[in-house]
Amino acid sequence: MMQTKKAGRGSDQFPLRLPDGMRDAIKAAAEISGRSMNVEIVSRLEASFSNAELEDAERRDYERRIRVLLDNEARMKDYFKDALNALTRGDAEKAQQILAPLAWYERPAADDNSNELG
Repeated sequence: MMQTKKAGRGSDQFPLRLPDGMRDAIKAAAEISGRSMNVEIVSRLEASFSNAELEDAERRDYERRIRVLLDNEARMKDYFKDALNALTRGDAEKAQQILAPLAWYERPAADDNSNELG
């Protein structure tokens, strides 16, 4: 949690306008959680900031993974281009050597459980 000390009378205050019905929703949520309206609001704000930090970290991780995938795609294109050039020169053995590092792609997709969601 971001809050390091309990908010009290000497804490920062901020007048806030709420849309119609939101005060009642906050009051109901506070009653359910056994907290004051103020603590309910502060707790929810803190949680939203924590979630935003996690979302930023996840976004950076996804961006890194996408860069890796794009880099791998470019490398694969080079492998295939080099293998095709070897084949056009009549050197099937060289083409096979070039494509050997990609052999793991040959396994059936049904055997790959790493792509399942969840």
